[in-house]
Formats: sequence, structure tokens, C-alpha cells
Amino acid sequence: MTASPSPSSPSPSPSPSPSPSGSAADDASRWERPIPHYSLDPFTDSRTIHGLVTDEVRSALHKHVRAGRIEQSIRAAIELARTDADHESMMWNRLRVMAAEDIGLADPNAPAIVYALWQSAEAAPPAAYDRLVFAAQAAGYLASSPKDPTPVEIMQVVLHEELTPDIPDAAIDIHTKRGQLLGRTMSDWYATGTFVKPEVAGRDQVWRERLADVYLRLDPPASS
Repeated sequence: MTASPSPSSPSPSPSPSPSPSGSAADDASRWERPIPHYSLDPFTDSRTIHGLVTDEVRSALHKHVRAGRIEQSIRAAIELARTDADHESMMWNRLRVMAAEDIGLADPNAPAIVYALWQSAEAAPPAAYDRLVFAAQAAGYLASSPKDPTPVEIMQVVLHEELTPDIPDAAIDIHTKRGQLLGRTMSDWYATGTFVKPEVAGRDQVWRERLADVYLRLDPPASS
């Protein structure tokens, strides 16, 4: 089934007037805020199939998904998807990112689900009705999903504050140059660097204990 004919796309809106400080390019060269300048966005002066400003619809898609507004999320996704192939591609890119950025740890399967829906849409002919079915499903799924964006919040703090990871002593093991120079062994590594948290309650420990014995025989600590 193919989509019904789309309304004619309106003419692109005129480019925004230069700011009082000069041209957009001049403004961009002085831009120091932690987000790209609008002049670097290929959709800055674009309009959607119904004449809405593209970057505002894209932003609305994010906000509706984050707020759990299912209908509005689907409206925004379909508005972008129906405009043209570039808008549709951008819409899917945003949905794939939101699956990780906004749903996050609340549903680790979200990126795989949205990716599968995107691939299903790609299997349909260009401008086909079926492509919109998968877009609506993806947007509605993300809007209705529980959300835990903690990893991306941590990532942004790491980026803005230039944070680096701690290197615990257990990391200086036989897999590193320094660990080998210190004489650390596979037995040392297995005894200090392979514990996992959180661990499944009541898991079978028999094989862990057996493997510890194997490494103790094959590559014992230097002091033994």
C-alpha cells in the first residue's frame, strides 16, 4: 500500500536576516557555547511538508518523546518522514539516538528495537505507506517507554569537565606493559580483576573456582 499523494511542499522560507553583530558565518566563528551554531545545521532554513520550521519540528520530536506524549511524538515523526528522504533519514537518526540517550538504562533493548523498525522501514519502497507505519511505531514506543538517561548525563559531565577514568591497581595486570614488568600473572589477574558487580544472586560458582585452580597451575603468582 502506498501513501496518499503528499501536499505540495511550500517554498523554502527566506534565510534569516544577519544578526546585528554581523553575518551568520561571522557569528559562528565567534560562537563559544557548548552546542553547534545554527548555521552549521543543514536543516536550518528547511521547512516540512506542512510548512513548519524543520529544526523546530525536530526539537519538538525530542521534547514530546521525553515527556511521554505519544500522539505528539508520532505527529512530529510523521511530519518529518513525509517531507522528503533527507527529513525521513534525519528523523530516524534522531529516534535511534533517543533510544540510547533518553530511554537509556530503563530499557537497554530500545536501540535494537528502534534499529529493527528502521531497517523494516528501509525494506519498504520510497514514500510507501508502510514506511510511516514503522516510524509511528518507533516514535510511539519511545514516548511510552520508561526512561533513565543517567549514562548520557554522566557522559556530558565527563565531556564538559574533561574528566578521566581512575586506573585501579587491579587494572595493572598481565594484560598491560606495566603489569608484565611488575611480574603479575594470570593467577593474579583472575584473583583480583574478574569479580563482577552486580552479580546474579545464587549463580553457579563451581566453574569460577575450577578456573582459579587452572590459572594457579598454569601461571601462579610470582611469590608462590
